[in-house]
Amino acid sequence: MHHAPSQPRPAASRSPTLRRRPPTAATPLLAALAAALMAAGCGGDGDDDNTPDEPAAAVLRGTVAVGAALAGAQLTISDRAGAAACSGELAPTTAGGEYSCSLAPAAQAPLLVVATDPAGGHAPMVAVLPTLPAPGSEAVTNVTPLTTAIVGQLAPDRSALSVVATPSLVDTARLEAVTQAVVAQLGPVLASLQLPAGFNPFSTPLVAATASTAGNAADQLIDVLRITQVNGVPMISTVDRSDAPVAMADGVQPAPTLAAPPAAALDLASALKLSSQAFTRCFALPLAQRVLATEENVDPADGGPWLLSVAPACEDIAADDYLHQGYTAQQAFHGLMTRADMTGATFDPPQVLRYIDDTSAADRDAAVVNMHYRDAAGVAGNFITVARRLAGTATAGHATDWWLHGNQAPVEASITASIRRNEQLAPSPGTPPFANAGASRYESGLNIFINMKGPGSRGMRAARVKGPGLPTAGLVYTPPRASICTSQNWLNLFSKDGNVDPAVALPAPDNGNIFRLQRTQGLAGAQATTVRANPNAGTADNSNVIWAHPLDYGQPPGSTAYVDFGQLRAHAAYTFEVFYEGETAARHTLTRTTLTPVMPATAGASLRWHALDAATLQALDPAQPAGGAQASLQIGWQADPYAEPVRSVGVYSFAGGRSVNQGTVPVAHRITTVTATAPTTGLTCEAGERFMPLAADGSAGRSIQLRYRMPDGSFKDSLTRYN
Repeated sequence: MHHAPSQPRPAASRSPTLRRRPPTAATPLLAALAAALMAAGCGGDGDDDNTPDEPAAAVLRGTVAVGAALAGAQLTISDRAGAAACSGELAPTTAGGEYSCSLAPAAQAPLLVVATDPAGGHAPMVAVLPTLPAPGSEAVTNVTPLTTAIVGQLAPDRSALSVVATPSLVDTARLEAVTQAVVAQLGPVLASLQLPAGFNPFSTPLVAATASTAGNAADQLIDVLRITQVNGVPMISTVDRSDAPVAMADGVQPAPTLAAPPAAALDLASALKLSSQAFTRCFALPLAQRVLATEENVDPADGGPWLLSVAPACEDIAADDYLHQGYTAQQAFHGLMTRADMTGATFDPPQVLRYIDDTSAADRDAAVVNMHYRDAAGVAGNFITVARRLAGTATAGHATDWWLHGNQAPVEASITASIRRNEQLAPSPGTPPFANAGASRYESGLNIFINMKGPGSRGMRAARVKGPGLPTAGLVYTPPRASICTSQNWLNLFSKDGNVDPAVALPAPDNGNIFRLQRTQGLAGAQATTVRANPNAGTADNSNVIWAHPLDYGQPPGSTAYVDFGQLRAHAAYTFEVFYEGETAARHTLTRTTLTPVMPATAGASLRWHALDAATLQALDPAQPAGGAQASLQIGWQADPYAEPVRSVGVYSFAGGRSVNQGTVPVAHRITTVTATAPTTGLTCEAGERFMPLAADGSAGRSIQLRYRMPDGSFKDSLTRYN
């Protein structure tokens, strides 16, 4: 970053801040086995030892990569009987993502290989070794998003973790058929990378990129592919077509062939590595050396605290006019730059989520990039932003025209795919006295966030959002009502009629910000995979604003196909109109896209979830002391090893027409207990506030929310509630 003024300036005059540099290459794991041959040649007494030598162990090795090498990953390798397939403990993967396992003599093929990231930065990945190598020889099995998707095709729900849970699903003949079909589908892409004939995503040696080293062609393939699920169907694309994926080959049905991406997309990961290198160099400096001056007293409505001066090593990271979600580079990176635990942090090569080719004369190509890092303690973090090609801007210190540039938006607003596990603890929900309590279910929808306290929020009174899966007229969001004591910073959902007239779009009740599209009948068995009709969907009553209804889409009550999940894919575009006090026309009109597809609610049964512990559940029981009025609550949970870590906790309570909510309690990595305190500052909050007491007569309620850390930009949470 360069020196910056003490007060925010117009974007055109802001000084440059963070930029980055090139990486180098990772070395493949050389797994060498030497059999020690002992020749016993004693003479005279005829006591020669003719005991046969023990055969050398077979070795399984490979690379765990997400495009970049996944260093420090923990592996579990099990055989068809579920027994550990390796002799001794497996070491975590190396800096290059490499692992090696000496196979136990009793191991039986096929083997399941599961890689998890203890830092919490990436989802578990899976691979299969169909046949064991002979004693003294070795086999290669890589573990990547591509191998994970191929293994997932063996499960009815297309989830590789379902195969891990039920190893009998491993059908080696079917696995081979799927693998061959996927390789054929990728033919033009493989040719563009000059991958050899006979390429196999599991067994072809893979050298993964690190911040300082380049990956080989097998690794570049992972960089250039995007794999998702749309309406339960695995989909695949290259990064230049991530908004238009096709069905992934399954070895049964014909599958379309992927076209080769343009050369610029193939080279993009290498160019953007300059940024991750620059970040790593910057954070190698102690805090006092990298941050030289700040301005902390900047109103959040103006973007908040500001970096005034940073070390030269931290300057060439972002374009001079960087602006993302209303934050300049000096503001957007203030939080990271001023964290003491970021000293020594390392940044992975950027993960390209989407490449957008600008065919105009300006040739300002853009890319949505996910920046993954690990702090000094090895805890993962990430942020998603936009990089842009700014022709003619390369410098001696930044030898590429690609810079972090942001989405250039003046306010913070986003739309993300939402999946929720919603457990109801009140007895007999839907019947008195809990007639208005919803039953336990999985539910999916769209989480729409508009920051009512962030950049550009001064005087903000409403927002209207339109796009795929939303009511035709648009959803209207407004600030919370005065009766809600809350620390939240988001607008609440007010209506779905699109009316933003100041006389109509009034402060919203405690509706939250998620628009729900679908729900299941329950959380277990067939009920978890069976859709329940949305509230009032069979009648003309469309008053429930948080749920989709056929009338929202111009269809008659009783219709069942009014939400097309096939259209709710990654990078679907939505329009945000933002309105301010004293103005009837929108001051800002923005386009936002989802980063992941919206899952049907039935997909919730295939995901992994944490469970609240017994002590916390007492706070959701009116018969327990913890269910009474509480100034604070201790929230704890039992961690599922394959679920994403919890990033924050929320507690919500209501009684007597009033709500007391603590919307966000941050959770540190590997922590499974936090304390949530009722807010005493914020909208209509008073000193001595308490979470409302529960009552068995249906007049009060309390909910505890666990929000998961989702590096892919989606939203996942679990809500456990009484009423």
